[in-house]
Amino acid sequence: MSILLDHTPIYANIPKDRLIVLLKAFFDGGNEADSTQYEVVSLASIAGTPGQWRRFDADWKINLKKHHAPFLHTTDALTFNEPFTRDRGWNEQKVDNFLSDCAKIIDHHLLRPTVKNDPGREGLMAHVVTIVLKDFIRARGANPKVPKDATVLCATQSVATLLVRGANIGVHAYHLFFDQNEPFMGHIYDRQHNRKAKQHLKPFAGRISEIAERDMRDVPALQAADLFAWSYSHKKQSALYEWQNILLLHRRWVDDWYEYDALVNVIPGVAERVQSWKLPPRKPTR
Repeated sequence: MSILLDHTPIYANIPKDRLIVLLKAFFDGGNEADSTQYEVVSLASIAGTPGQWRRFDADWKINLKKHHAPFLHTTDALTFNEPFTRDRGWNEQKVDNFLSDCAKIIDHHLLRPTVKNDPGREGLMAHVVTIVLKDFIRARGANPKVPKDATVLCATQSVATLLVRGANIGVHAYHLFFDQNEPFMGHIYDRQHNRKAKQHLKPFAGRISEIAERDMRDVPALQAADLFAWSYSHKKQSALYEWQNILLLHRRWVDDWYEYDALVNVIPGVAERVQSWKLPPRKPTR
């Protein structure tokens, strides 16, 4: 890790003696770590208990059936690519209605943090890490201790935040599921299967009992994470969608946005420790 985590427990009031045996977290990226094509790279995660996911999945599948959609992939829906083509009857209003219902379902199942005069509620925990790529490259040039690959920061910051927040509510074990053909899972897998890394990352790393890839077309949780990744990576565009604003209302505890000043200030000793693990090399972000 090379970014300071916020350890503030902001979640709904949960009994201190409660043990949450398993938390299942799903991760989906937004854009690629390539500054020649994209301004930012994002990694969204949503975590919940098996019971919370069963209820969410049921509502999500009803919504897919309502809109005659096989699955949600936000970019394809907004650009009318398969399976959301105009030949199949999709248009701007139909896409907007579909995404609005998706955002409402997520909002309905999402955790509400404890705030003044509101005890909050239990629910799915969302988090989005976003790195401004030009700032990352600039920080890497100014400080050789900054990692060469922006995706490693997205992955480690996202999982570390999940573990810290999970500890605040008594989580005992974690299953981590990543969308296919993305670089993020590899960083976590490397750490879980490296003896030195596992020793340094105790006790949190020892609670991760499964790391795997899933096809987002078959997994509602990954489709929801995809909508979060798109919404937060595009939050600075001039015009925001109404469905996007539903998710952006949760910025206080979801949004983890990194620009130059945060990226260049590496925590002392972290780079040296990670280097001592001798993890497999990764292609530098350009």
